[in-house]
Amino acid sequence: MYSTLSAYDQWLARREDHRRLCAAGGEDRLSALPDDVLRLILRRLDTRSALATAALSKHWARLPRDLPVLEFKVGDVLPERYHGYLRRRRLDAVDRGKLDIVIGRYERQAMRSLGNAVRSFLGAGDGDYARRSAQAMTLELFPTHNSSPFNRLIATAVGDWGVQDLEVVVLNSTPCRRDASYTFPHRCFDDSKSPGGLKRLKLSNCAPLPARNDGGGGPPPAFSSLTVLVLQGIMPKSTSLYQRVLQGCPMLEVLHLKSCLFRGKISIDAPASRIKELMLDACTFRVVTLWNLPMLERLACRGAHLTLRFGSLPLLTSLNLSFYDDPNAGPDPRHAAYYSQRDEYSFLDFSSRFPVLESLVVGFTGPEMWVVPDLAVPLGNLRRLLVADMPRSWDASWTCRILEAAPSLETLHVHVASRDCEETAFGPAIPEPPSGFTHQALREVVIVGFKANSVHIHFVRFLVSACTALEKVAMLKHGRVVDKGLWDWEMAATQEDCPWNNEEKDVISRQILAVSSTTRIVLG
Repeated sequence: MYSTLSAYDQWLARREDHRRLCAAGGEDRLSALPDDVLRLILRRLDTRSALATAALSKHWARLPRDLPVLEFKVGDVLPERYHGYLRRRRLDAVDRGKLDIVIGRYERQAMRSLGNAVRSFLGAGDGDYARRSAQAMTLELFPTHNSSPFNRLIATAVGDWGVQDLEVVVLNSTPCRRDASYTFPHRCFDDSKSPGGLKRLKLSNCAPLPARNDGGGGPPPAFSSLTVLVLQGIMPKSTSLYQRVLQGCPMLEVLHLKSCLFRGKISIDAPASRIKELMLDACTFRVVTLWNLPMLERLACRGAHLTLRFGSLPLLTSLNLSFYDDPNAGPDPRHAAYYSQRDEYSFLDFSSRFPVLESLVVGFTGPEMWVVPDLAVPLGNLRRLLVADMPRSWDASWTCRILEAAPSLETLHVHVASRDCEETAFGPAIPEPPSGFTHQALREVVIVGFKANSVHIHFVRFLVSACTALEKVAMLKHGRVVDKGLWDWEMAATQEDCPWNNEEKDVISRQILAVSSTTRIVLG
């Protein structure tokens, strides 16, 4: 009914309908519902729609103040015409400069509208009778020269409303507005007697601290109780920013760095840190050195190749290393690097031991063998190992060397990439374990992408003969790895008919079980 009207006209029309209903003596059954039911309705609306219900009646006016989640997004203010200009800009390189001017005008208008809405929202909350309470808040905006209303919103939400989960997203603006920026307003909390209890903070394209250290003493009050921090799209000029963040978050337990653009070396040395989980995802660091993180339990590195150097990580139990050649391409079937020559060298510098490491994920995407098993580094407590996305042209027998370093390994999962790559015969870069080698803990082996060729048959035969406790070997021609978070997974077969006929099954089983064994062979 109101779909062709603007947002403001829709609001006027609804208000007029409500007044007409009341004047006619009609019954407002919706407002007669219990407050608990009305709150459930409001929680299913976005913040803008929920706040608009305050115009219905005095009864509705007080309900939005109890919203547990608040969202202020500049995208809700932008008209559809703005997105049409963006689409034209991507296709039209000739008039791109003119389109940037028009797009920038829309962005400035949207930011003025959002700023006015934030001021009105804050002004409506003056007085104790209107005190709000919220658990989470999202703020989405463009870089701006007038950040005062948004800074006040963040400080009020954290300090007065009790917001514990905060997300600030700074959208990429047009080139004509690159002089504007936005930084997290931690200084707004300096003079606050109650800096709040912010627990989780996610910043996208928004620096958590100023570029320069002004020498102020002590951590920022806003970060004093922070336990989860996600930094995405940060472009610092030096790595000192990350060290300052660690020093300014004494209670931090989870740190995620996503798409952080800095082509250099980053070093983390925090002996007093409480960080238990660290993730580096699609960052452009060249070298990462983790000197001292005494409480770190889970570590994940995904993205472009980098050199990892480890110092003291005594409690590390889960490790995920998934690298690919092109940070812009990622693990894509069209990844051109598959067709280039590979090099065999290690991107890992194990200068320490991992006494309690239980789970290891090794992901290959690209032609380079970037990790080489180092038998000088014992993995005595390793229980589960996943080798994922391994090119089909590789000799899988090198994974047997890990068995020497991991005498307690119980589960070995190997996923061979289904993508076509250049079938080049490579010699065994890493020699197999000695002929008399035995492993007494391995119980399950699953190979997804199994091919009944001499290389894979030889690999499985070695496992069956060398692993005395091996109970099951599953060889799946088609399947995939189902991620259950960053450090857990399961191997799943595709839902289709078994690709092996009975004759092929018999031939493969006889080749593998040429030696006496009680291992159960599963072909799928």
